[in-house]
This record gives sequence, structure tokens and C-alpha cells, in this order.
Amino acid sequence: MTASYAPRRYCVQYRESDFQFLSRLMEDEGIYYWFDAHDAPGTMYLSDSSDVAHTTLPAEATLRFVEGSAADARYNEVTRWTSARRLESGKYASLDSDFKAIRKKLGANMDVADDHDLSDFELFEFSGGYFASADADSRARVRGDELIARRDRHWATTSWPDVAAGQRFTFEGDPDGSRDGEYLIAGCTFVLTHSGYEGLSMREAGESVADVLEALLAEDTVNAETRDVVLDIIHSTPALHGGARGASAFLLTVLPVELPFRPARCTPKVTMPGPQSGIVVGPKGQEIHADEFGRVKVQFHWDRYGKSDEKSTCYIRVSQPWAGKGWGGYFIPRIGQEVIVDFLNGDPDRPIIMGRVYNDEQPIPYESPTQSGFKTRSTPGGNPNHYNEIRFEDKKGKEELTVHAERNMSTTVENDDSTTVMHDQFLTVDNDRTARVRGNEKWTVEKDQTTEVVKNQVNRVNLMQTNTVGISQVNAVGGGGQTNQVVGPQVNTFAGGVTTIITGNQAHTVNGSQTIGVTGSQTTSVTGAATITSSAEMKIQAASRKDISNGETSIMANSIKVVSNTNLALMAVGNIDATSIGSNTTVLGSNSSGYIGMNSEANLGMARSTFMGMSINNALGMDISNFAGLQIENAVALKLIGVGAAEIACRTLSAEQQVLKTFMPGAGAGAAAGAGVAGALGAAAGAAAAIVDISATLKQYEDAQIALKEAAKEAAAEGLPGLAGRLSNLAKVAERRRSDAFATALPGYSLAEGLGAATVTQQNDALTNANPTTAGPPSGETPPSR
Repeated sequence: MTASYAPRRYCVQYRESDFQFLSRLMEDEGIYYWFDAHDAPGTMYLSDSSDVAHTTLPAEATLRFVEGSAADARYNEVTRWTSARRLESGKYASLDSDFKAIRKKLGANMDVADDHDLSDFELFEFSGGYFASADADSRARVRGDELIARRDRHWATTSWPDVAAGQRFTFEGDPDGSRDGEYLIAGCTFVLTHSGYEGLSMREAGESVADVLEALLAEDTVNAETRDVVLDIIHSTPALHGGARGASAFLLTVLPVELPFRPARCTPKVTMPGPQSGIVVGPKGQEIHADEFGRVKVQFHWDRYGKSDEKSTCYIRVSQPWAGKGWGGYFIPRIGQEVIVDFLNGDPDRPIIMGRVYNDEQPIPYESPTQSGFKTRSTPGGNPNHYNEIRFEDKKGKEELTVHAERNMSTTVENDDSTTVMHDQFLTVDNDRTARVRGNEKWTVEKDQTTEVVKNQVNRVNLMQTNTVGISQVNAVGGGGQTNQVVGPQVNTFAGGVTTIITGNQAHTVNGSQTIGVTGSQTTSVTGAATITSSAEMKIQAASRKDISNGETSIMANSIKVVSNTNLALMAVGNIDATSIGSNTTVLGSNSSGYIGMNSEANLGMARSTFMGMSINNALGMDISNFAGLQIENAVALKLIGVGAAEIACRTLSAEQQVLKTFMPGAGAGAAAGAGVAGALGAAAGAAAAIVDISATLKQYEDAQIALKEAAKEAAAEGLPGLAGRLSNLAKVAERRRSDAFATALPGYSLAEGLGAATVTQQNDALTNANPTTAGPPSGETPPSR
């Protein structure tokens, strides 16, 4: 043996004997063998180089040609020489493929041209039986030698016993000399004829020898392609089929030594009749055993010696639904699963898994015949509850597509994604959910939408947010409260009304300034107490203002200042009580106070009245002044006291200090007349002033009556019926007091007429003409009588 041979990736002996198996392999590799039986038990020789592997015949290296009829061929003579010439192709080509380098051109060519026209014809073979370029070249050389080895064949018959297959000799004596030369004995058939018992018909024995030879040479690989020539030699050579009793002969098949010899590939390779099933196997303790190409190993059912482990077969490729460049379908058969194995070109050495089947240990995943899909198993250590699944339910009326991810699920859409649900859709996330939209997002709900957040919710908008509600909006916040934080300005625009109902407390804090603008009216209703606190100045500005309180109204401040652009009116259903440390009242115009009833003033300290002009006190009835202490009257200029009738003074002690005191002359009638004149003049002036004051007082009560009625209407409009009723009653009281005062004032008018003073008459006329509508009772009313 001169060449080295690499182990084959996978080699199967299937439905062939050991002899057939070994013969097929050696024929494919170009290895031939022969036996040397001279020395027991004999020696088997193997060779892949015919030019160096053989020795010459040991006894006589030369065999000479002598025709069989010329002499009795008993020694080193050849009695018959037959030659055959085959016109073979002179070119050989083969191709194969290796999935590990699928794009690589794997093949070889061999040119062994001969000297005939058919030598240019090419013999092409696929598959070449190799997986590497080096193997392709060596196989091509073997196939070329095989073509050369069957071109020239020669056969010789001899009785020389020192011949054997695998030995060389020199042939001489060819009639034309063209075939003399060195030859290698490629086949040697020894024929010995023995008649057996006496009287046996030699004719019958001769006929049986030819039949026996033909049967024996049926499997002769050396003469397989020239079998017809060999049979013709047997039937035409008496020594080979019907020689004399005790005769023997050797039939030699010889080849020119200068030509290489390779055995013909006569042993057929078994072609697998079809797919087979097997069980996926691997190392103990593993659930998946595959290489980087997704290949697995299989234990065939007919394999008696396999141990159902990683050594049962080679790695076998697995057919997948799709097999693209980094894409397609991919499911690795797992250990224990039953697979269907086919064979490329029927070659048992090239299995490929085409599918998988269920069995009693690997049952189908679905019990219903209407269900189908893909269901995996978590590994290692997964049980029936650990799986990923895509399931289809095709039962009419209950069609369903189910996708189950045992742990995580990722979905990537390079462009658009559209989902249409014709009825309801439910989404349940037991833990967290995060959604990121790098562009815009739009949600359209044609009917109602309900969003429920059991715990907290955070909405963050980095720029601007717009919420549009077509009709109404209701926000309900529980007991934890609500916090709205706006860094910049906030504008709330309400086309309709706004109603805010707060069951508990409300705190409103503005760190800067606040401006509230109301184009219409504004009403603030507080069921409990209301407090407005300002650290600086507080200003309320309105066209008009009303403060309405069902109870008491208290104003407390370090200093209170009330400024009215026009009049200032104070109105009370009850008393008006004023208490102060001191009291200063400055009237720049006229000052009029009217009392219809009793007027009482109590001064516990000093009471002082200062008049820059004239001070006149008038009493139409009785004027009584009582002083519990000391009364002092000071007159800087002139003090005039006029008594029209009589002045009576009762004093326990009277003391006067006067710089000058003048007494008018004419005591008695003169004094009385003077005093009468002065008293008359004073009375006339006092009566006129009284009439003016009384008219003003009656006008004040009339105005008070009108103001009370208007206030009652406003209180009723504001929803204060109690206050409205009390104001109406007070208006009636003002009307009654005015009527009583008018009736009381009538004697004053009569007194003025009795005095007969024109001035009084003129004043009375002036009072009557000043306000004719208020001088008497209202129109249509009868003056009250006392």
C-alpha cells in the first residue's frame, strides 16, 4: 500500500455480507487483493500500486507460446493466447457537494486519452463520493487507472503449475511478436478433470465442467466486463471443458505490466429502498444534542450494535420548513423523538432527516382533531406546563388562534403594524408594562373608554398637552387629595359655567400675584366660616358692593377708615350702638339729626359742644335739661335769653360774677313788654327753624322707608326671606313714625300762626313749597289721627 486513506465521515453496511461490504469499499478506493496459498494457511495481499507490488514467478519467470497441437504442453508453455481490446473513454469527470462549503465547486477531471477517436468521450459521475478537493483528485486518479486497466485484456491457457494470481511473468513466442512482454496475472482459474469411478461417461463429465466454470466466473471481478470472451474461451478449449481423463489446465487472465491496474467496481452499493425511522440519541443526561449546523444523531431500529448514544451514527442534517441565509424555520429534533430518515441518491452513507413522527412515548400535543399548531417544551427539565405555543382551533364556531410564551415575548415590526379586532380585546399584564413611541401616537375610541389605575399614575408631557372634551368631564379624586403643579402660566377657559364642589377643606396658595377676572357676576358660598388673610394691603373694588350676613357682622382692625364719594348711610332694624374711647365728628356742610320719639344721651364724663357759628336748640314741646353735677355755660360774645311768657328760676344758691350787667328800664309793664318783644322775636325765629328741621326729618324718614323697601326686595332676591320680612316690617315702622311725626308737628304750625309773625308764615310757606310731595301724607292715604 502506497497511499494513505482518511477515515470516512460515515459508512454503513446495510443488507450486504461482510465480503460484499469490504469488496465494495476496496473497489471504490482502487484497492485490490490476492492470495498466496503456497504456504499454509496462505497470505492475503492488498495493493493500490500494481507497478511495485508484484514479484515474478518463483520457478520460471518466462512462459513461451506453443500451440496446443504442436506438442504436449506440460512445462512452461502457453498453448493458447487470446487478446481483447476495449475502446474506452479517455476522460473522466466527477462532481460532489459539501454543505459546509456549498458554494465551492467540488470536483475533479482526469484525462487518460487513448489512440482512438472515441477517447474524447467523457465519463461523468455524480456523486463522486468525496467531500474535499484532495479526495476528489485522488478519486479521479483511481477512476482514470480503472479506465486504463480494462483497455487491454489477455487470456492464456497453460499446464504449467507454477502460476498464481498476483505474480508477474515474461511472455515470449508471440507469432507476430506484438504481444511479447511482461504481464501481471490478474486471474488464475485451475481446471482439473477427473472421471471418478470406472465406466463414468467422460462426455457427461465434460459438459458439467463448462457449466461449473461459468457459474464460478459469474462473480469474477477481473473478467466481469469481458465475461463473454472468457466463456467463449472455455467452450472452445477442450482442456477447459472436456479434456482427457486426469487432464488439467490453467486459465490465466493477464494484464500488461506497464498499465496500472485498478479493480472494477463490480460490487454494487446498496440503494436504500426508501425512508426509515429512527430515534434521536445523544449523551446520557442531555435533552438536546446537536452541532452548529443543527445536525443530530439517530439510532436506527435495525442497528443491533448501537448503544443509543452519541456514537450511534454520524451527525445527520435535518430538513427544515425553510432554510435561508440566516432565516427560515428551525426546529432541532430532541433526544427521544422519532424521526424519518431518507438518503440522498439512496446512498446509505448520506442520510438526511426529512420529518418527525409521534409514537406512544411522544404523543401528539392536542386531543382535539380540530386543533393544530406548534408547541415546544422548555429545556432542560421542562414538564408539560413549560412550553411556548402557537395553536389553531378550527372547530366551526369556536375558531381561535392562541399564542403562549412561557417566559418572554418580543415582537419587532420594521415598518407598519396593523391590528384589527372585530369584537372585544382583552390585555392583561401581571407586572409592569412599558410602551415607547418615538413618533406621534393617536388613539381613537368611537364609544366609551374606561381607564382604571389601582395604585399610582404618572403622566409626563415635556412640551404641550391639549385635552379636548366635547360635552362634559368628571374628575373624581379620593381622600389622598390632588396636586397640580404648573411651572409656567396657566389659562383655564370655560365657555359655560364652572361649579366646584369640595366636600372637605381647600387650600389655595399663590406664591406670586393673582388676578381673577369675571366678566359677569361672581358668587361665593361658604357653609362654615370664611377667612381672607392678606399680609399686605387688601383692596376690593367694584361698581357697587353689598355685604349680606344672616348673623352678626364684625369688622376688626387696628384702624378703620370709611370714605364715601357721596353719601354714607347706616341702616339697622334695631339699635345703632357706637362705643369708642373718644369720638370726633366733623360735618363740613349742614348737620341734621331727627328723632321722632325719645332721644336720650348719657355722658358720664364731660360733654362739650363747640359751635363756630350759631347754635340754636328748638323744642316745640318741653325742653328739660337735668344735670347731676356741675353745669357751666360760657359765652364769649353775647348770650341772649328771651322768654315770651314767664321765666321761673328756682335755685338754692345763685352766684354771678359779671364785669358788667345792664338792666333794661321800665320794670313791670315796660320790662314785660321788652321781654315780650324779645321773646316774640326769638320765638318766631325758633319756630321758623323748627319748621325747617321738622320738614327735613320727615324727608329723612320718607327716604328711609323707600330704602328699606328696596333692601327688602334685594334680600328676597338673594334668597334671604327672613331678612326681607324684617326689612319690610321696618319700612312700615318708618312709614308709621313719619305719619305720627306729621301729626305731632301740626300744633307747631298753629302756634306760628297764633304769634302772627310774618316770618313764620313765610317759613311755613317755604316748607310747604320745598317738597310738596312729602309735606303731607302720601297720595291716597288718610292722615293718621292720634
